[in-house]
Amino acid sequence: MATILEALTLALDLHLAGRFGEAQELYTRILDAEPEQPDALHYLGVLAGQIGQGDFGLTLIGKAIALRPEAADIHANRANLLRGLDRLDEAEAGYRRAIALRPDFAEAWTDRAFARHGRGDASAVDVSADLLERALRIDPALEPAREKLVALLHARGRLRLETGQVTPALADLIRAASLDPQDADIAFLLGNALFAAGLRADSVIAFRNALALVPDFLSAALNLGIALAATNRPDAALAPLHHAVRIDPAHPAARETLALALRSLGRAADADALTVPSAEPAPVRKAAGKRPFPRRPRRS
Repeated sequence: MATILEALTLALDLHLAGRFGEAQELYTRILDAEPEQPDALHYLGVLAGQIGQGDFGLTLIGKAIALRPEAADIHANRANLLRGLDRLDEAEAGYRRAIALRPDFAEAWTDRAFARHGRGDASAVDVSADLLERALRIDPALEPAREKLVALLHARGRLRLETGQVTPALADLIRAASLDPQDADIAFLLGNALFAAGLRADSVIAFRNALALVPDFLSAALNLGIALAATNRPDAALAPLHHAVRIDPAHPAARETLALALRSLGRAADADALTVPSAEPAPVRKAAGKRPFPRRPRRS
């Protein structure tokens, strides 16, 4: 006959494999044999929450905590059930208890951030971001913490940039880009923030990164051309601007900006060809005077 430990190990394996019915039956049999087996109470409570029986799960985990009050993981899982029931204040209290018992509990810091963000009050994003940073200091490889922090910083950086808070937006987007260097939109927004902060050469690098990640990213190609022109490289600006027009030949901003770049280099005839529909021949006309190049990148 299997021992309690062997039965519990098998039940947990079934549970982790998603075979909830079999796991539930085995946990129940363990509790029939040993009604105060704390691990069986704990894991059966977690399973109950996973199958939509959160209140029953809280009862089971409450019994487990009474038997093992210093077990941080049991407190954290109870808080997870409370969060699933939208009892966010109680959930946060549970995560705080788990963290007090185990300060290096990175998952509890992460789950507390999720609960805090779910409350949606004015400080939710700032507090949640700080909690996630704490989790990543403990465990830099913790993927849920990284993904959530990237999403928060991305959204907050965009909002700050759109409302003229350039310096804090820059801090958010630099951190987000370091956490997820493969996100083209973050690279693009970082380029916009760098340009707005007067760091034109650095913005060129960010726009190049965005375009390398998504070659048909029209706004990145357009803003790369503008940034190159702003760093006194009008010849270099032509390539990304031509690319922007190739991506969308009818895009007015792309055509207009390329035309301005061509005029700034004295290529008025080439610029004139961009100011008429491509299906019609360009009329012969005198070269117009130079128009100022765009001073700011275009927004996505």
